[in-house]
Amino acid sequence: MKILLNAFLLFSFIGAFAQLPSLPIDSTTHLITYSEVVKVDGNKDELYSRAREWFAKTYNSAQSVIQMDTKDKIVGKALMQVYYKGGDFGYINYTVSIYLKDGKYKYEITDFYHTGEERSGGVYIGNYYVPTPNIPDYGLCEEMMHEKKKHAQKVFNLLLTQMDENIKALIITLKESMNKQAVKNSDENF
Repeated sequence: MKILLNAFLLFSFIGAFAQLPSLPIDSTTHLITYSEVVKVDGNKDELYSRAREWFAKTYNSAQSVIQMDTKDKIVGKALMQVYYKGGDFGYINYTVSIYLKDGKYKYEITDFYHTGEERSGGVYIGNYYVPTPNIPDYGLCEEMMHEKKKHAQKVFNLLLTQMDENIKALIITLKESMNKQAVKNSDENF
């Protein structure tokens, strides 16, 4: 009985990871959209500096991420690597937009889609060489949410869960950076 109970708990635990996460869907566009207006101390210029600094610290090369940069809006295109069964499984691409006004900003993270990757190499099994399979592009994440094939849906749900967790962590770092006050240096010679 104990073995049966442990097996049930294990499969329930594994099944929980294959469930589709609750993703924010915009009621107008029907796209996955993380968005919020956040009130914060600071004028538009200060908030612009904080947003630029956040892009620089968050991405290896903010210059290659940022696509549009004005005092009112910064838009960047980025990607995150996703994994399946302990190996990389391509990338989820997304767009980050930050709109700036005195005393508040709005972030919008949207345009999620999966791109695969070509792989080289392989392994020998006996006398046969088996090449490492390429990972195909799975396209729009909204389409991944509606996959009908059960095995593919489990894989997609795992990828979407990773995406959701990474974006939520990204939002936390954005809010922390945007909430920081400028530190005045008392040392004039610095």
